[in-house]
Amino acid sequence: MTILVEAPEDFHVRTIPARFIHGASPMEQQPGILVVVISPDDGAHHLQIQGWAASARPAALIPLDGAEEIRIAELRRFLKRLTGASVPGLPRSLSLRPYHVWRMADVICAYAGRMAGASQREIGRVLDPSVRTMNARQWDTSSQRARVGRLLKRATRLADRREYVSLLRPGRFRLRV
Repeated sequence: MTILVEAPEDFHVRTIPARFIHGASPMEQQPGILVVVISPDDGAHHLQIQGWAASARPAALIPLDGAEEIRIAELRRFLKRLTGASVPGLPRSLSLRPYHVWRMADVICAYAGRMAGASQREIGRVLDPSVRTMNARQWDTSSQRARVGRLLKRATRLADRREYVSLLRPGRFRLRV
């Protein structure tokens, strides 16, 4: 996500074309903050505009939170989009591996099931069809039960400790505390 704030008065800035703001689909609106998605067809770009003055005199804000490389890559993609150039995807070093994407999909599914009140076995049935034919004794000793437990533990950590932000940061860019 690219964050735009109002630029200082003595900076020369280019304006964002109105077609980006008005043609975009607003995702979320808070007082003074507009979050829009630009061109979802050719790779969505999330843009957070903090105040209407930021759309007239934009300056990019890059928080120093350990994800600077990703934010800079996203800013470069946004600038290419502004100039009309073709927009490449994120570099491989900054994106999740396919295994992690699949695992996080299972984690999210398990967490959604838990929040909906499903038991571990019901979650297991959704994630692995072979669980449907297991009796109680087989379920108690199955590797699928242990896997669902691990997924729920990971989901709880991601949600309750706000570790989901770490998904956006490859290991080499994470802050060490």
